Amino acid sequence: MSRQLSFNPRKEYELIEYPGRVVHPDRMLGTLGGIVNVSKVLGDEVKRLELRFHPQNPYNKPAFGDCTDKTGVLLSVTVRRHKRDKLRPPQYFVHVLGHCSRSFSFESLCDFQYLPLWATPQSDNGLAATKLTYALEQTQPTDVTDLEFFKRGQSQLLCLPELFARVDLVHTGNYRIDGAEDGLQEVLGVLTKSTYDSYDVISFNMQDTFPTQADAQILKRLKVKYVSDEQFARVQKLFDECPIWTRIALLYESGVGTDKLKCIIPSLAFYFSNGPWRTLYVRYGYDPRKDFNSRHYQTFDFRLRFGTGVSEFVYSRKSAKLKMTSAAAAEEPKCDLVQNIDYPYFDEHKLPRSRQCMLRYCDVRIQKIQDMLEKIPTPLTGAICNERTGWLPPSFDAQVRQIVCATISDLLRSHYRKEHLMAEVEAVPQADEEDDGEDEETQEEDMELDDSQTMNSSENYVDKDIEQLFDNITS
Repeated sequence: MSRQLSFNPRKEYELIEYPGRVVHPDRMLGTLGGIVNVSKVLGDEVKRLELRFHPQNPYNKPAFGDCTDKTGVLLSVTVRRHKRDKLRPPQYFVHVLGHCSRSFSFESLCDFQYLPLWATPQSDNGLAATKLTYALEQTQPTDVTDLEFFKRGQSQLLCLPELFARVDLVHTGNYRIDGAEDGLQEVLGVLTKSTYDSYDVISFNMQDTFPTQADAQILKRLKVKYVSDEQFARVQKLFDECPIWTRIALLYESGVGTDKLKCIIPSLAFYFSNGPWRTLYVRYGYDPRKDFNSRHYQTFDFRLRFGTGVSEFVYSRKSAKLKMTSAAAAEEPKCDLVQNIDYPYFDEHKLPRSRQCMLRYCDVRIQKIQDMLEKIPTPLTGAICNERTGWLPPSFDAQVRQIVCATISDLLRSHYRKEHLMAEVEAVPQADEEDDGEDEETQEEDMELDDSQTMNSSENYVDKDIEQLFDNITS
């Protein structure tokens, strides 16, 4: 009995890549939950197709088929051979039955499959043997009304898990041995792709040599980014004058934009991720470990401890940027007490630009600190710097930090004293110009006396009131 095939290329089919050889289609549909369950899965874009190798056994985890977009064509190929003339070549007839736009494939991990088996000892020709019996009917009731199941006792205890593995997806992570180890220890780490180009990032140590020229990939990227010769020459001139720079100082001195500077700097200098010159860019070929003058360019990490009265001036760098770019802040008068957020130096008569400032010691423009740098004794010939403190004494950064904090405290103290004095002077009532019995000279003398007494009393009040205000800054 032949079956007629309908040739309709526009008819759409669903493709299920069954992981097995199908002999009986009905049994195959039974492992997939039946035609009803298959129809529910095909009608939903989120559900996964379940494949149970033992449909009647509840003690196994199904293998899940995931839906993927896949284009396919269903073909009907008919081959006709000549019965009498065997040497005549066969004829092929190809017809398109339809197409498919998605496929269900079982590529996930298959969990362990458990069977409720009971071991029964028996003797066979005098030899001890064990017989395994499929005891599904003894482990669960056949119906909700099967009360006899709860009356009879079980000869064996059967505890099988429903799930063995937590996940069924293949982990595609690559593992590597940690490069810091000598290879003798089996230490594994996940190999993740770096989110930035690390050609110019160098870890500071006392053994390795520092790079003397840029990587070829960096120079190639420099040409692609269309950096002008004038911009490159400006940054190169800065590195010729000084071998070590901060990023914010390069932006300020060169006037080159951030996007162009990201391409120029790696071709001229490398970046220290740790050590005495961390977060700084060092010119290729310059070794700060061998130059005693590089102490002026070591990193000074200053973090301002906040107290009452300080937070209204100094913000974090992110908040300061948002405040500067906001339209409402443009209308407000800018405080002259705080440095500009893009200013790379620390002046004696200004507050720092943000809560945390990464500076070089030469960027701290306080004469006392610069004199301390000059008075450091020159090391002996052949001496090398320290891996943690560089060319500076161990407690040098703490002394500099105390001096900077004291400078900020004096600056804030004088600012608040000035504000209090101005407020007190404005609050003093003026003498009545039409007061009888007093001439103008007597009124002026009385006003000068009242002003001097008010200023003296307000100075004493301010000194006692704000003395406690700045203790947390210098602590």
